[in-house]
Amino acid sequence: MRRRCPTISELNAFLLSAQHLSFSKAAKELFVTQSAISRHIAGLEAYLGHPLFMRRSHGLALTQIGENYLKLVRPAMESLERATTQVISTAQNVHLLSLSVAPTFAANWLFPRLESFRASNPHIAIHFVRYSTTDSAETGDGFDASIQYGYGDWPIADAQYLIGRETSIVCSPSYLAHHPIQHFSDLKQCSLLQHIELPTSWDDWFNAYAGPYEGARIGPGFNLFTLIIQAAIAGLGVALVPSCLLQESLSSRKLVEPLGQRFESPLGYYLCAPNWRSDMESYQRFGEWLQQECRQPPTAT
Repeated sequence: MRRRCPTISELNAFLLSAQHLSFSKAAKELFVTQSAISRHIAGLEAYLGHPLFMRRSHGLALTQIGENYLKLVRPAMESLERATTQVISTAQNVHLLSLSVAPTFAANWLFPRLESFRASNPHIAIHFVRYSTTDSAETGDGFDASIQYGYGDWPIADAQYLIGRETSIVCSPSYLAHHPIQHFSDLKQCSLLQHIELPTSWDDWFNAYAGPYEGARIGPGFNLFTLIIQAAIAGLGVALVPSCLLQESLSSRKLVEPLGQRFESPLGYYLCAPNWRSDMESYQRFGEWLQQECRQPPTAT
């Protein structure tokens, strides 16, 4: 006898239960009863022939098979959701652009400007998906396009430079009061805030502007520019950050540029899409709008 395939309801119940490690929370999100979730999970486990959860007195835990199944099922379900949304959008004469954006760039630069794109392109809907630092050329199944920070050297992807090569050295006024910074060499006496995914950034700066410094990679580490900016505001040290991310922090005087100048970096923000998706109308229109916005002179700080 042919075995049935798992139902969408069973897979949704599994994904939400795995996310929360709770049948009751999964039931609340799906607007069903907890017993219905339990039945869906039991049916899925019976079909697979393996338990997916360990039921414990204090909650649920995924089995090893459950963890492996989750890794396989989640991308497929997300792909199905995107495909469904795309078809519905097309039927409503709306073009969907699934976009992955570096979080700090999205919050500090893109979102404050995005309403102007929506106003001039009402037929294009941008769907923001989970950000991934994976090479954009390899992520065509996850989203249509991305805004990545890097060198722009992705050979099988269309990569348009946007902004971000201009960088600033910043710290809080209180940090500067206790650590006078007048010359490049003064930075060697400071706590250098590190971006752990860009481990050579301070090293590159010292080699370019102040000479080699063996302590360039030593300092508190963070994985997002958002956290580095907040750490600098809190007085934890000196940060090296793309200037385009700092407009609000500088205008409010939460941060200052002690050296009074900006620096050129080989890194920047790029709009990227796999070559086979770069002819999408929504991608092209969004790229044109981004280029126009990036050419606008920055507001004085």
